[in-house]
Amino acid sequence: MEFYYGNEQDPVFALYREGDTCRAVFEERYGKTELPFFEGMKRIENEKTVAALSKYMQPYNEGRLKVYMAGPLFNEGDRYCNLILSNALRESGCTTFLPQEVVIDKDSDELVKAACLYMDLKAIRLCDCIVANCNGLEMDSGTAAEIGLGYGLKKRMIAYKSDVRNYYNETHRLNNFVAGLLNNRICTTPAQIVSAVLDTD
Repeated sequence: MEFYYGNEQDPVFALYREGDTCRAVFEERYGKTELPFFEGMKRIENEKTVAALSKYMQPYNEGRLKVYMAGPLFNEGDRYCNLILSNALRESGCTTFLPQEVVIDKDSDELVKAACLYMDLKAIRLCDCIVANCNGLEMDSGTAAEIGLGYGLKKRMIAYKSDVRNYYNETHRLNNFVAGLLNNRICTTPAQIVSAVLDTD
């Protein structure tokens, strides 16, 4: 798929080409904007940017149970835990969206930063289930936002918490409000997560 810059004054207005027509990449921001393709349009060539836009366009493989992996991703331990859960689900036949697979770094342009926002929103909207890594003394703020959005969209949600530190209450080991949004579905092992995700009854 080919991507193009749509407006010099708007660094995140990207387009993808379909024949003689270009459509806005980020529908969440630009709706279904269409423009005619012309030879003078500037193609997006940066590999990281193209990869991020491609991931936005297709966050999941088709024909499988789609699972959004919510969780902190700011250190090696967080990312490793997320990866273990994601791999376990992929091995069980699910397709997962793992946000850490598209990373913002010091060289990321505005399009990559926008893609990370809008692909997360799109992937949550399209998913069948959200798995939320809730480990840590305090829940990651981004994970809490993803849980709130999932609840608003009536998504099935399951928390993962293997952290042995117990706080707030003895049953859920989570903030009561967050546990309520999750319908108190709390798992403590990857195997339990796979079982809970696949149990769609």
